[in-house]
Amino acid sequence: MYTVEVISKDEYWWFLRKHPEASYQQTPEWGDARRGQWEPELIGWFDQQSRVHAVAVLRYRRVPGTSRSFAFIPQGPLLDWNDPHVAEQLAALGHYLRSRGVFGVRITPVVSLRKWDAATVKAGLADPVVSRISDMTPTEINPIGTRLVSTLRAAGWREAPEDEQSDASHPRFNFWLHLQGRSEEAVLAGMTKAWRKSIRRADRLGVKLVPGSGQDLDDVYRLYTETARRNAFAAQSYSYFEAMWDTLGNGFPGRFNMHIAQHEGSAVAVLATAQVGGRAEGVLSAMSMERPDLKPSNAAYWSIIQQAIGDKADLLDLGGVDDTVDDQDPAAGLVRFKADMGADAYEYIGAWDLPLQPWLYAAFTRVLPLYAALGTQLRQDKHPDHSLAAR
Repeated sequence: MYTVEVISKDEYWWFLRKHPEASYQQTPEWGDARRGQWEPELIGWFDQQSRVHAVAVLRYRRVPGTSRSFAFIPQGPLLDWNDPHVAEQLAALGHYLRSRGVFGVRITPVVSLRKWDAATVKAGLADPVVSRISDMTPTEINPIGTRLVSTLRAAGWREAPEDEQSDASHPRFNFWLHLQGRSEEAVLAGMTKAWRKSIRRADRLGVKLVPGSGQDLDDVYRLYTETARRNAFAAQSYSYFEAMWDTLGNGFPGRFNMHIAQHEGSAVAVLATAQVGGRAEGVLSAMSMERPDLKPSNAAYWSIIQQAIGDKADLLDLGGVDDTVDDQDPAAGLVRFKADMGADAYEYIGAWDLPLQPWLYAAFTRVLPLYAALGTQLRQDKHPDHSLAAR
């Protein structure tokens, strides 16, 4: 039997330092950074001997004018998904949230269903008959993920509705670059010839990589909003990046690295990662298209890879992609970029919801994308030129 209780930040980090695959999104610091829209709470799962078995950063969003809330656990909770008592632990979470007036909860476990290695993805990109990653025969099937999906369904959880606007969404397909036991030379050898050539070209044309700081946020935001506009995704506000730097860039118990590619003194690309345990995870990736011939993105990624190897990361999580290998689909370009880097594709189990009050849950999940879209529009109206003066 398990109970869920609020725990302190010190207790939370004591557990987190032992967890091999924790995301920065499951740190108290990042929970504080997202306080603008979500109210964070640190919880732990305790057995009958008062031992901590799992933890999570819960985020609450209250329905205006009521005492009811929706809860979200991004990139978590940090349960052992191979534990035979997972169903009991999820039931304890539901019991705790009901006591807090929560009408629904969404979890996004970092658990894969299937894997396609880089060679398989590249073969799919070259095959005109294949249009999606999910159409290809996987390299591996993860029995833990398959079993977890069955456990969730049996306990009344349901796959969350698609919602690209809300920050409670979750990419289904992701790329991981495995680094454990590999040298820089070995990682380079796993890249395509064109990828290695791009790294050398950037260096030859004078692209320099420098560590970023809080003084660089104007450049970071300029590159980010240009990237958001070009790729038609919802842009975060400038305050998001201020909070990111304040919480991850100053005294973060894990590792936070921001690398900026510069050419002739101007920032042309930026990459940032956060690392907890052995997993380094992309936090930010943005690039200017004024000089794509400089290959600044390749240079920035190579710099971040070198940093991750130096920081003893087991893997570098490169983030999500669309389910496509169709060469006519613009989104396939990002898939090719990551596969050519030598990274493998993973299909996660996705986001799952537990409706605790079905009628209120149904109403809220219809409103949540509209709320997120409105927030995006307000940010764009405030900064219509997608730039900010220096602060």
